[in-house]
Amino acid sequence: MEEQKRAKSKVFKVLTSQPFILFVFIILVAVVTNSINSKFLTWGTINSILGQAAGLGLVSAGATVLVISGHFDISTGRMLGLAMCAMAIMLNGGMHPVLVSVLGILICVACSVFNGAVSIAFQAPSFVVTLATQNIYYSIALLLTNGYMQTLYGKYRTLASFRIFGVFPLIYLILILGFVSIHVILKHTRTGRHVYAIGTNERAAYISGVNIKLSKLKGFVISGILVGVASMLMLSRINAAQATTGYGMETEAIGAVVIGGSSINGGKGGVVGTFMGVILLSMMSTAINMLHINTFYEYMVYGIVILLALGTTAVRGYTVGKSGGF
Repeated sequence: MEEQKRAKSKVFKVLTSQPFILFVFIILVAVVTNSINSKFLTWGTINSILGQAAGLGLVSAGATVLVISGHFDISTGRMLGLAMCAMAIMLNGGMHPVLVSVLGILICVACSVFNGAVSIAFQAPSFVVTLATQNIYYSIALLLTNGYMQTLYGKYRTLASFRIFGVFPLIYLILILGFVSIHVILKHTRTGRHVYAIGTNERAAYISGVNIKLSKLKGFVISGILVGVASMLMLSRINAAQATTGYGMETEAIGAVVIGGSSINGGKGGVVGTFMGVILLSMMSTAINMLHINTFYEYMVYGIVILLALGTTAVRGYTVGKSGGF
């Protein structure tokens, strides 16, 4: 009898989890959209959705780590644009693509660590710090490019065009590995435990022996690496960059994290829900275009979905209680 109760409790917990609710909603959106436009559930459209999700997904995975630890980085979009502009300039200057890719990641890591270090040193909310630094990164990108678009003319297509065994796109594998890596870090390492502990109660984490400053910086390093990889994927896909590239992605990333069920107060969440949130946002963007709905409504829809997600999370909190997330 006890085993049956435990089994029912586990099933109920899964069925009421944010990732499962989002999965059902994704299926619903796909079915409804395809019933209106039969081209929606074709490989071409699915490929477009996943390609769009690749860059946003990696940025969102990094944002998940920061949000769980109680931080927000709203400079990631500008950071990504800066890295893409710098990489495009270096590629047009004849530098080797592999070296350019490494430098692109290092630029994002340096920016992210700077955000974290300033937040820690000034004991200031990361939201306020990155509100300032995003303008710095944008200005640097403008100075590098003189405000002009940097076009590569096919010089950096390998990441976007390469197919494993001639079938599976490499960017999908990178996206999957990114999410799996963050899931493992959060759920199965000391770093992950410290992230949850700091987000839940920073004072208690400090008393228990957690190095608060170092743990926070690790979160920013992880986020910076993922933004750097995202800049590589996006540059390979669009083969051009300008200072405004990536603008607004930070809000979409945080939106995906919130939609995925991570608490904006920290201490709760996971990348499975974030992944579902990314797919949902990418799918809805494509659906709006394919149904010929005025794109002015797109961000309104995003806002409504985020509010619904917050409401769902609140209801789940009353029905199943607090949990560590998925």
